[in-house]
Parts: sequence; C-alpha cells; structure tokens
Amino acid sequence: MNDFRTGLLLELKLDGPVAVVGDIHGCADALDALLDKLGEMPVIVLGDLGDRGPGTRAVIDLLARRGAAGVRGNHDDWLIAWALGEGFDSFALHPVMGGRATLDSYGIKGASAGSIEAERWRVPREHLAWLDGLADAIDLEVDGERYWLVHGGVPDDQLAVEPSGRVPWFVRNAPERLHGYRQLLDRSPNLGRPLIVGHQQVEEPVVSGAIIALDTGAGEPRSSARLTAIVLPERRLVSVPSWTEVTQ
Repeated sequence: MNDFRTGLLLELKLDGPVAVVGDIHGCADALDALLDKLGEMPVIVLGDLGDRGPGTRAVIDLLARRGAAGVRGNHDDWLIAWALGEGFDSFALHPVMGGRATLDSYGIKGASAGSIEAERWRVPREHLAWLDGLADAIDLEVDGERYWLVHGGVPDDQLAVEPSGRVPWFVRNAPERLHGYRQLLDRSPNLGRPLIVGHQQVEEPVVSGAIIALDTGAGEPRSSARLTAIVLPERRLVSVPSWTEVTQ
C-alpha cells in the first residue's frame, strides 16, 4: 500500500441516539434500507465502504449526502489514495480485495494501473472531499459515555503507553495499523472505554462491556450476510440483509 500521511483523530461529542454502522462493502441497497430504519439520527461508519459489492459509488453518495462521519478501513486506503492522486495500488484488483467492483461502479474501464490512474477524474469532487475527511480513529462521546472507534483494532504491542493514550499514539505514529489489525474479540482491550470495530466478520455482532464488533458480512455471497448498526448509548442493534449477489 501507499505511504500513510499524518493520522487524523476526530473528536465527536453528540446527543443520542447515534448509529455506528459496520462494514458496508459496496452494498448500497442495504445501506439505503438501514438508513431508512435509523431515521434522522447521526451516522458514523466503521470503514470498508467499498469493494466486493456492486454499489460503492452509491454508498459514498448516500453517506456524503447524509453528512456521515467515519473511519478508514483497509479496503478504503487504496480508493482514497487513488482518488486523491497519490497513485493506484494494483493489489486492489486482487480477488481478496474486490476493488474491480469499486472501479466498475465509477465507470472505470481501464485494466492496467496506468489506465486506471488516468480515469480517476470520474470520481466526483464531493466524493473526494468526503473521503479525504475520513479519520483513522474517532473519539466519540454520546450522552456522556465515551468510545473509541477504529476499523480494525488497537495493537497490543505498545503497553508502555497509558491505556487512555494508545489510540492517539497509533494515530500519530502508525495510523495504518488501526485499519488492518485483527482485534482479539474474546479478550477485553484495556483502553479505559469501549472499543467499536469492524474488519472481522462475525455471524452475530459482538457486544460486551469493552468490545463491540459489527462486521456481519455485508458484500459476501451468502444469504446470511447482513449490514449491522448499533444505536448508542442504549446499544440497540439494527440489521438488514446484505442484498448482494448470492448466486455468484
């Protein structure tokens, strides 16, 4: 992947209810249905907005028009770098990434890195602005309760850093690790407050005192795949079918 810029830590203090949405992976129909269920409350997304599913462009359009905030996921890194003119990472075309679906959603016809780079003008300006505002981590307070939001997780190899300062430390020093780290979901991280993540697919959302995991498989070709949100501070779960192509 490309070199990372200085990390961005976004601080949000909101009145509830607030919805935090798990990995979307190009499932625009599911996102539209979920937003309809959530009504007018503020929405924050946990990254991995595109790839795999067919509707990345529509997903970003929905989120930008909604004024949603969010964090970057590992599947967003290549899209943001490419759209902002920082180069195209050919690994996006690997089947494990599914980036071809994202390019197709923007009408990108090129197959080589050079031809794909030449077509980045097809990404609307408003999408560029919204993508560039995605943070590496969010320090969220809802009705007096505080949470950390990252896409992947918080590595446990900086134990000399005080628990309350570990997320800011990674934002300053190694933001990309927050995008792709696989958080241990059966072990409560010691961060001084609950951690909310996506990235790891789970059949059912994990909701414990210290960890909340919300990637329920949107974009995967199986009938059980869903898009899930949690409404804070009451921790109410809301899910809709992923509506991806289950026959592929």
